[in-house]
Amino acid sequence: MPHSAALRLADLQAVFQLVGECRELGDEPARWHNHLFAGLARLTGGGVVMGGELVGVRTGRTAYVGAADWGWENGFNRVGWERALAELRDNPQLTRTMTVARYVTRTAECDGACLARTDLIADRDWDRAWDFRNIVEPAGADHSVYCFRSIPGLMAQHTGVIIARALRQSDFTVRQKEIVREAMAAIAPLVGGPLARLGEPSPRDLPPRGRQVLRCLLEGDSDKDVANRLGLTRNTVNQYAKVIFALFGVRSRAELLARWVRRGWGGRFAWSE
Repeated sequence: MPHSAALRLADLQAVFQLVGECRELGDEPARWHNHLFAGLARLTGGGVVMGGELVGVRTGRTAYVGAADWGWENGFNRVGWERALAELRDNPQLTRTMTVARYVTRTAECDGACLARTDLIADRDWDRAWDFRNIVEPAGADHSVYCFRSIPGLMAQHTGVIIARALRQSDFTVRQKEIVREAMAAIAPLVGGPLARLGEPSPRDLPPRGRQVLRCLLEGDSDKDVANRLGLTRNTVNQYAKVIFALFGVRSRAELLARWVRRGWGGRFAWSE
């Protein structure tokens, strides 16, 4: 029986809804990652999620170019994860000793496969693995699943997740792994388009008043309209506009609006609520 046959209609509907919700938050990279991770944890019974974007997956020189995480408040210890990220930034070669390197090798011909840790490394070898000793054990986690998928147009870069459960909990089922695979298959083609990449500027990088001005500009208001709407002087609006243009790398409100339209970001503006 194909793995996909393990999925239920309700699973596919839940994945479709989750991806749609992420798209609504797409101009905020940290927020849509957080929502995705929380949703996948809910659908699979995961407790903590680590992931983001990897470069060099197919070259053996894997390194994180953007990292995100969720769920430490569920009884896990984040210290090991932060320390490990610092070590990986200083010494990217460490990724060759990690279980994710085994994942890369196993999935060379199957982009986006979702595999459990037990699919990649035997229990007898797990307690000697670098990531177990430096990340997983200090965090209080154990069983986990890995799923990374190439970003279309950026085949050397991947986006993905590692979802883990607390100590003494059971392993992930085939159905749960398929839920993750389906979700990442839908998410990856959107990264760099409707879903902003980690490290891209976000409206959250602006102060509250700056976000209000940004919303007005995206809704087509002139400087005078923005000033009247927010009770600011036109000079103040102009100063905020300069900050906004610099943040997003544009030179005019027309370029700013074009950026939003081109990326497929709608008019919900959750960041201004």
